[in-house]
Amino acid sequence: MPARFGLTHWQRIGLVFSLAIVLGEVPVRTADRFDFHSIRRAPDLSGANGRFEGETHFLPHGNARFQGMRGYGRQWSGDAHFLWDGVAGQEARLRWILGRRSRYRIVVQLTRAPDYGVCEILVDDQATGVEVDLFSSRVELAPAVTLPAVSLDAGAHILSLKLTGANPEAQLFKNKGYLLGLDYFQVIDLVPDPRAAARKPAAAGRDVAVAAVAAVDQAGAQRLLTRFCTECHSGNEPQGGVRLSEVGRGSLAQVPLAGIEKIADALAFGAMPPVDADQPESQQRRSLTRFFERQLVKRTARRESVAPTVMRRMTRYEYNNAVRDLLELKGDVYPLPERTLRAYHEYYRPATGMFPERIRVGNRTLGKNQVEKDLLDGVSPFAIDLQAEHGFNNRGDQLSLSPLLLETFLKLGKSIVESPQFREYCRVYDRLFVGAAPRDRGRDLELGRQRLQTLLGRAFRQPVDRVTHERYSAFFATQYDRHGSYTVAMKRTVSGILASPRFLYLVEPGGATEVAVPLSEHELATRLSFFLWNTIPDVELGELAAAGRLSDPAVLRQQVHRMLTDTRSRALAENFARQWLRLDQLITAVPSMERFPHYYSRIGCEQWKFGLQMMVEPLLLFESIVVEDRSVMLLVDSNYSYRSDELQSWYEDDVPLAGKGNVNRFDTFQQEYKRRDLSTRRQGGVITTAATMTMTSSPLRTRPISRGAWVATVILNRPPPPPPDLVPEIEADDDAIEANGITLRERLQQHQINDACVSCHTAIDPLGFALEQYDAVGRWRETYRSGLPVDASGRLFGEVEFSGIEELKDRLLERPEIFMRAFTEHLLSYALGRPIQPVDRPSINAMVRRIAADHGRFSTVITEVVMSRSFRYKKTDESRRQP
Repeated sequence: MPARFGLTHWQRIGLVFSLAIVLGEVPVRTADRFDFHSIRRAPDLSGANGRFEGETHFLPHGNARFQGMRGYGRQWSGDAHFLWDGVAGQEARLRWILGRRSRYRIVVQLTRAPDYGVCEILVDDQATGVEVDLFSSRVELAPAVTLPAVSLDAGAHILSLKLTGANPEAQLFKNKGYLLGLDYFQVIDLVPDPRAAARKPAAAGRDVAVAAVAAVDQAGAQRLLTRFCTECHSGNEPQGGVRLSEVGRGSLAQVPLAGIEKIADALAFGAMPPVDADQPESQQRRSLTRFFERQLVKRTARRESVAPTVMRRMTRYEYNNAVRDLLELKGDVYPLPERTLRAYHEYYRPATGMFPERIRVGNRTLGKNQVEKDLLDGVSPFAIDLQAEHGFNNRGDQLSLSPLLLETFLKLGKSIVESPQFREYCRVYDRLFVGAAPRDRGRDLELGRQRLQTLLGRAFRQPVDRVTHERYSAFFATQYDRHGSYTVAMKRTVSGILASPRFLYLVEPGGATEVAVPLSEHELATRLSFFLWNTIPDVELGELAAAGRLSDPAVLRQQVHRMLTDTRSRALAENFARQWLRLDQLITAVPSMERFPHYYSRIGCEQWKFGLQMMVEPLLLFESIVVEDRSVMLLVDSNYSYRSDELQSWYEDDVPLAGKGNVNRFDTFQQEYKRRDLSTRRQGGVITTAATMTMTSSPLRTRPISRGAWVATVILNRPPPPPPDLVPEIEADDDAIEANGITLRERLQQHQINDACVSCHTAIDPLGFALEQYDAVGRWRETYRSGLPVDASGRLFGEVEFSGIEELKDRLLERPEIFMRAFTEHLLSYALGRPIQPVDRPSINAMVRRIAADHGRFSTVITEVVMSRSFRYKKTDESRRQP
């Protein structure tokens, strides 16, 4: 029976190494399994990090709620505060967590207004001796209140505001009580931890201890191949074009790297030999896989090379960020639906190491409130950049600059600086666009030259040569003489800079030979900044690059830490996580309104989909992992999630959103998402979210093959090949299938019409059927609508059995290197803007060992990507190498 090499067109290589090792280990008992929830960064209360926003830390009780405060001015932190109302004797309560025992001082910033009362402040139900009258004839911030110093243990604490009465002049609220408002409270550690606040990255070379799997020698490999493979892979026309009958005589030297990878893949995943052929024992399979893995390492090590990165232009998202940071704008340049989460307060503060317990956000992509308030009139985005089939939208081979798009950029740059709001929107307007007063041509031209020197360096991400500087300065002078205005001349010049290929393109000069050289300092700064922030390097990165210090490993690690604790690291969730999880597929998901009526809410004349709330959940989980520096294994299985009350009803209630009709069934503008402890492992992580389940289903039923392909692509980084063109569709409605007394699983097994189908489906079907107990909109079920039982059992990689989603999670948690490798490959591919190549394999192997040793800590994954040879090196022509 011929082996089907079509399966090994799965092109995300690298899992082979970890599979060959970890599948041979004795499974870890649940009681002994490492608790990945124990990995997290200690909260940092230094400086402004010790500020706890009232609107994100209040406990749900009584009439406690969030209130936006922008209508009363801009003095409230995050433009919002915590609001509560009650009667004398009742309390408003807020909760926060401390990372260690120490002595603290607490400063409380309250709001006062005409209907606010008098409150006593307590800490952990203990009186502080502080009482505050919050009456005022207008809505304003009260003077900050400092509480007496107090010793507090590590863990959760409660700040209480007890309503004791009111000022005689205060007005009753709703004729029965008074309001209390809290902007934030600041917790100051009076005995700072002598240890470094920043956690040190995992030491280079620290590896995880794993059971060794010996590779067979060349003679042993030939014996196994002769027994199991050469029936199909010999002769003049071997299957897949791969001849395995003469490995002992050096025939592998003629097989390209991709071919060796295909062989190793097929062995590791049980795709070769075919399922109906004689199979090697587990130890034989792993040893043979390791043999081919070593062949790859030897071949790539001799090259000491890296794959070339294709020159590319910025994506729409990156262009927005780059212009925003270059001109120091107050917000985005244009509406960005791909920036999914619209925050209604400043909740993302990674420097603190603490993610809030409640967050108020909207969904730009699917929600009603898609357009930002702080935008420039007359500025429209260019077309969205499409995501690669098994990658991201920053692939150089897909980001070209057509004449039409170049014209768009010319108009776009001009529309930005000519927008009516631009002066107020640009923080550096006076320093860049305003000339000498009184007007003086000589002084204005000199000012223009000086300012352009700095601006061009930042825009082009490298020192500007004299010729380029002179060309832009001459253009500025021409425009100045033509219009008689410094401002007009500088706006014309800046709009030209924003349309320049040197601004739009990320370029690392070099050829495509086998010689690898380090990135230049400025190239490294650019690659790092676009990886973590999706924007141009900031001043600190630029200065380090100019001083030749950024490439120093210690400095580079420090910069990774600094950038991850900067608010701009949110780009990893907004751009990387959204694409990695394929969440845009949820936009086109259309569950049947008749079968799943609760998925829809009519607002006016339009039907809105509940997917707008589903999409937020995995993104907030990802952000919490980034901010608190948790293990990436929580993406597989977590004991908490962030959900709105309506989304919680979707998971927990027999009838979701019960008692609500189609009209205004759920909120399509904004929702409050709360951190919720999960009571079952059927939930948790990203695999089992309602978002994933819905977007991998058809209108009337689940699609196990699509779900399996999603797991193979996203979680394992093993995307399956596309199905053959002529495969007929099966019934669109599972009711029609069950009417014949069979389940969807049994129907799909009937549908596998040839050996090629069986080969691929053996790998992906178990991953999809593990999720079959979730219906087409992500709700749990034990049986189908007909009453037939759901079978969610399967076999992972042809060896490891599981009986449902919880056991599938267990298998992945018992072998964490599998997901860690896949996630690392996704990140590296995203960072480089290209697919992973065979020459990346040695770097990835070393990275995964060190990441596993640190239990998958997020910052360690990022640091290992940045410190890898693949990230820090490029290809160049031999003639360009410096002596």
